[in-house]
Amino acid sequence: NRADQCRPLALPSSHDRRCTNFKPGPLNGGRPIGFRKGVGMSALAIVRGDDSVTIASDGAGYEAGTGILMTHVSKVEMMPECSCIFASRGMGGASAAMHNAFRQLSARGAQIVTFDDVLDLFPELASELFREASATKAEGADEPHFSFMIGGFSEDRERYESYTLRTRPFSALDATGKFIDWPPYSLIPLPDIHLAPSPTLESAAKVGITRPQELQSGYEIHPQHYALKAVAACRLDREQDEVEGTAGIHFVGGMLQMTTVQREAVFSQVVHRLPDPIGEPIDPSRGQLLPQFLQPQKSPDTEIPI
Repeated sequence: NRADQCRPLALPSSHDRRCTNFKPGPLNGGRPIGFRKGVGMSALAIVRGDDSVTIASDGAGYEAGTGILMTHVSKVEMMPECSCIFASRGMGGASAAMHNAFRQLSARGAQIVTFDDVLDLFPELASELFREASATKAEGADEPHFSFMIGGFSEDRERYESYTLRTRPFSALDATGKFIDWPPYSLIPLPDIHLAPSPTLESAAKVGITRPQELQSGYEIHPQHYALKAVAACRLDREQDEVEGTAGIHFVGGMLQMTTVQREAVFSQVVHRLPDPIGEPIDPSRGQLLPQFLQPQKSPDTEIPI
């Protein structure tokens, strides 16, 4: 039962073996967190397999409201020492700031050596990040919002796990198919496949995948290929999330990046560069949507072969 993935977690007390008398300090050395005002972040996919967890992401940092590309950036952080990877969507720089916070705690003597240690600290550190970002946001800017996808191998439970954590309330399906309302900063256990956002049905078909909500029982996918194609499909869509951008703009660009964690290894690779010029709106008609090895097959079957 994957529902037991999620349990109340807080910053460990002084009696915890992993961390003694540590509280999160300034997460970015007291400096403002994030990119310039109005930069949005785009699409992520996390897929859990039998022996790994993969996060696929793009590399666009764009101006919310216009879709003008402002930077190329990796949105994924790797902690191989903890068998952990995580990525963020929303406020630019959130993943990097979180990784910096873990490094600061480790430098001060905190024992952060497993995926479970990371999970124990994540909610409180994310809450502190939000407080700092709110306190340092530019005048007139909207309240910051971000979400994380987290994957890794739990030594405590001896299995691969994946979660999302958000700065706002979120409704998600549990293992029984019922919706649960989660408060902010909850570690929400994820199914094998989670897309943020999910591509439209038409866009998914164009890259040769079936969306999670349409997959039948007994399906088989290639986790890395599926995740990459899901993010690429979102390049064809327009932004619908009013929190992270204005409707009507394309929001996936720069590159397609694949990051995979196994129990004893973490690796990341840019598998495809997207020809999106800095200073111009993202245009999905530029270049090939997918690298050659991921081009859809001519077969009508939309499942991805192993």
